[in-house]
Amino acid sequence: MREGLALVADIGRQSVRFGLTGGEQGLAPRDIRKFMTAEHPTFTSALVSYLTDLDLRDARLPSVLAVAGAARGDLINLTGSRWYISLSGVEAVLRERPRALNECAANALALTMLPAAAFTPLRGPPPKPVQPGGNYVVVGTGTGLGVAALISAGDKLVPIQTEAGHMSFCANTADERTFAQYAQSKGHMIDAETLLSAPGLMLAYEALSGGKKLARPEDVTRNIGRDPHATAAVKMFTEHLGAFCGDLAMAFGAWDGVFLTGAIARFLHPQLSDPGFRQRMEGKAAFRRQLGEVPVALVNRNDLELLGAAAFIGTA
Repeated sequence: MREGLALVADIGRQSVRFGLTGGEQGLAPRDIRKFMTAEHPTFTSALVSYLTDLDLRDARLPSVLAVAGAARGDLINLTGSRWYISLSGVEAVLRERPRALNECAANALALTMLPAAAFTPLRGPPPKPVQPGGNYVVVGTGTGLGVAALISAGDKLVPIQTEAGHMSFCANTADERTFAQYAQSKGHMIDAETLLSAPGLMLAYEALSGGKKLARPEDVTRNIGRDPHATAAVKMFTEHLGAFCGDLAMAFGAWDGVFLTGAIARFLHPQLSDPGFRQRMEGKAAFRRQLGEVPVALVNRNDLELLGAAAFIGTA
């Protein structure tokens, strides 16, 4: 094994990024390379290509894999991808047993490695430092909806991997009921991700416009204020996200912070700063005051999976 060196990977639906961490240069991932699933028949093929490029084909490397799916068992299926991950197969290549965690759990661990400048506060209290003693939840909106928590256990923060994005969708407004009825008419099994994701944003526009389809989520967001259906779809999206965040804060006891990740959340910063997001988040009869004290912040980074995988290396 190269002294102190480890491999980290961010394995998504369409691509994988590999990096190296540890050694004299510290935990920050480096030598990052990206491979598309369309270019390699298997994950192991992409891994071997990466190792060959860096002359590490014969190295013995510990590793952490951040995967877009439930990291359970030896065989991990990736959500929406033709790839799967065999931990035994990866062990045969790296000569050490890999560790795997859900990509959103990696996002949560990455918070412990970020400077204060990486966080943009939303309406409400300012964000607190992410450190042992607090409980936090991370919500990632992208091609899917990811949720993870960081829970204090003594002097450590433990990542909690979840599939909370697939909890049932609860419609509370006229537009949300219109959306739910439309989605059901199209054969969707409705959960939170059905709305709170990039495909969900497009489906929201389709539902509220009476069936008009758009090609990309950007076609919705760039027409905020110009197209009333786009404006209404984004308003529904951000307000329901607020309600969802409030539910998660109560479920995990995450009174010390909610963090939003992903390109959609960053792009919708102005809309998330509107009162509607916070009002829906705090709109719980018994815990309105406590939720009013929970900070919410955007995370302004797109490398969280690799950072979190690197942080996980140190928890072995």
